[in-house]
Parts: sequence; C-alpha cells; structure tokens
Amino acid sequence: MKKNQWKLFTIGYWVISIFIVFYFNGTGNEADSINHFLYAHYAPPHPELYLNHWAKPLFTLLASPFAQFGFIGIKLFNILCAYRASYFTFKIVSKLRIKQSILGPVFYFIFPISFVTTFSGLTEPLCAFILIASIYLFQHKKYLTCAFLISVTPFVRSEGLIFLAVLAFFFIYLKNWKAFALLSFGHIVYSLIGYFHYQDILWVFTKIPYAHLSSHYGGGSLFHFAEKLNYLMGIPLLVFFILGTVRILVGWKRMRIATRLIMILFLSFFIAHSLFWYLEIFNSMGLKRVFAAITPLMAIVALFGFDLFHKILVDPMRKGLMAISLLLIFVFPFTSNPTAVNWNDLNLNDAQVNAKSVANYLQKEEKISNRFIYTDPFLSYTLKVDPFDGQKHQILAQHEGVISPTLKSGDLIIWDNWHSVVDYGVTSEMLSNLGFVKEFRQGKSTYKIYRKK
Repeated sequence: MKKNQWKLFTIGYWVISIFIVFYFNGTGNEADSINHFLYAHYAPPHPELYLNHWAKPLFTLLASPFAQFGFIGIKLFNILCAYRASYFTFKIVSKLRIKQSILGPVFYFIFPISFVTTFSGLTEPLCAFILIASIYLFQHKKYLTCAFLISVTPFVRSEGLIFLAVLAFFFIYLKNWKAFALLSFGHIVYSLIGYFHYQDILWVFTKIPYAHLSSHYGGGSLFHFAEKLNYLMGIPLLVFFILGTVRILVGWKRMRIATRLIMILFLSFFIAHSLFWYLEIFNSMGLKRVFAAITPLMAIVALFGFDLFHKILVDPMRKGLMAISLLLIFVFPFTSNPTAVNWNDLNLNDAQVNAKSVANYLQKEEKISNRFIYTDPFLSYTLKVDPFDGQKHQILAQHEGVISPTLKSGDLIIWDNWHSVVDYGVTSEMLSNLGFVKEFRQGKSTYKIYRKK
C-alpha cells in the first residue's frame, strides 16, 4: 500500500515539477538565487569558486555540472534534492507508524516556502535533503554515517553549524564518542583542501561571511519569524503544525528519540534565527526563505498534528472532516491568500524583465564593449558575461562619492535603481559626467546605460 502511495506521489511530483520548469521562467525571485547559479556555472574556469564560503563549497561542487545547462539545469538539481528530501521524509514518518505517512512529503512539497525555493538556484533544497537524510540514518541507529553526512552541512548553509551542535548534544547523550568525533569530518577535509588556496588552515571559520556580531541590514522584533510562520506553510498546515508541536512537547517522554531530535532541531533553528534578527547579528536579513532548509522537519511535525486530529475525531464525523481538511490543504496553495504560494515568484519579476530588455538592446545595438560595469547579478545571466573575469566585468561601486573601478574608454556602465543604490550606494547623479546611452523602465525598475568616452 505504502509503495503504491509513493509511486503516485513520485508521478505527481515529477509531472508538476517538469511543467513548472518549462512553463514558468522565474528564478525564485531572489538575487541570491542568481548568484548561486553564477558561482556554480562559472566554477570550472575559476576553480577557486569551489572554495568560496558565501557560495557554499559543497553546493557549488554538486550543482556545478547541472548549472552548465543554464538556469533550468540548476532548477533540475534542486528538484532532485527536494525529491530525495521528500523520500526520506516519507521513510521517517513510515517508521513512526503514522497511517497517513504519504502526507509527510506532500506537506513538505506544498509548503509555500518549499515550493518556491525548489524552483530556484538557492541552497536550501540541498540542505533540506542532507538534513532529513541524516535524521533517517539517526533513526536507524546508523550514527557514524549520520555524523559523516551532517558534518558537511555547514558547507551547504551556515546553519549547518546549528545542526552540528544539536547532533553533538545527542551523541554525547548516547555516549557515542566515535560519532561525536566524526562531526568534525567536514571541517577537517575542507580546511585541508582550502589551505592550499587561502594559506589559512582556519579558513572554514575566518572566511564565514556572516561571522560578525553586527548586521548592516538592521533587525526587528524577537517574534518576527513567529509572525511569519503562516507565510512559510500556509494557514491550514500552520494549524496542524501548532497541534503537532503541542502533541510532541506534551508527550515528550513518550516520544521516540528521532522525534525529539526533529523537534529540537526545529526549535534550535527557529530560536537562533529569531535571536540573530532581534540582536542584529550575523548579518541576518530576517528572510523567511531560510526556513526552507528545515521544512521537511516542519512537515513531519504538521503530520503529527494531522494524525492527532484524525484520532480525536469520532467515527460518524471522521471521514467527512478529514476530507474537508485535506481539501483545504490542497486547494489553499492556489488561492489568492497572501500566505499561499506566490505564483508570481515563479516568473521573472519586473526588474528581471527589464534586465532582459537591456541585454537585448546591447546585443543588437552596442555589440562590443571593452568591459561591462554593473551591480545586478541577473545582467551576467542575460548578457552571458562571466562576472568573475575582471577583464569583462567589474562591479559598479563608490567610495566617498568616487566611482570605482577606474573607468576606461569604451566601458559600458549599467546603473539600476535597486542593486546600484541599495547595495553599493551609487546614485544616477554620480554618473552624470558619462555619456548617456539609453534608459529602460519596467514597473518600478529603472536601468540606465552609460558609456565612458
């Protein structure tokens, strides 16, 4: 029965995924999504990118072969990661003997935050896959393999350090010192590999881009992420998630150790990010999408709530209420509710459409440029310019009102009203002494092209 359920899920998953890949042309609506693609795509001619801590070395290594086929390639990579995360979610809840175990991967897939990031170039789906596979190994008492696998998560997402801390606690509790020691495997291997490039054996710590007790993004309420939970999973599944959380915490002593691990991992992640945002540390931006790294855990907790709801219903009402609940869960992502899936995120936004217009114009009218100077990473994709080749591209920036890099005759400068201004403080007025070429507008997005004479 469960095998047939998984086969049906697999068919549905791939039909939906392939349709979205070819019908929707978006990138996940995040600049980071584009940047991760660019690192993975251009890593072969620039091997040092395989050790870039922001890009995440393991993600870049695994995604790079797929990224050679364009952005669709990296989407397919993340679809594979999400599919495998779904599989291990299903295997974990099956062993927990929850009757509706197939709903575990279904919940994970239709969480709005999971759904959108699956069709992006972001690192969260790979992190979710490795994390839930590690929990599966832990559940089956394959502690050494679990420790080996979880040890590499910091090289997919920085939150992997949180996962390491939680697993270290559990291995100490179990007095499994071999597994505890093996948690250092990822750092030891990458420290040795990266030493020959950075000449720093501790580069795995010193090069972490978020290791600052400050944040230029500011901060906010301690309850920021608590208030955003409905945007992560949608209202119907949030209700079951809360019910599942209460069920696990109230029955803590009766819960299996794997269930406790799942709950503690979620709480640790949730509390850590809430504090990072509230205390304005580690360059936290308060982004909801970071939780896509742990949505398999959240799906399992929601399934605990759904299972409890099923058990407390009396027989005459059970089938009807269960059917209504499932209908609400499956229909909700397609509604216009702001906490449902934002289908616009699966298409190019106004700025990206505008960037494509810029690229089309330049390829037809300007044709040749000594260098491109711009800040928007999506332009590297549309112009097919290697952003890591300093002879072809430089970032448009300024220091104390002075534009950098030093411009050369023939340089094409592309200013935009978001990345140029917000990320690098370059206003269009600072470029008024350059030769103006053309302006492009799309919605709230503006691009201006200049040429250095």
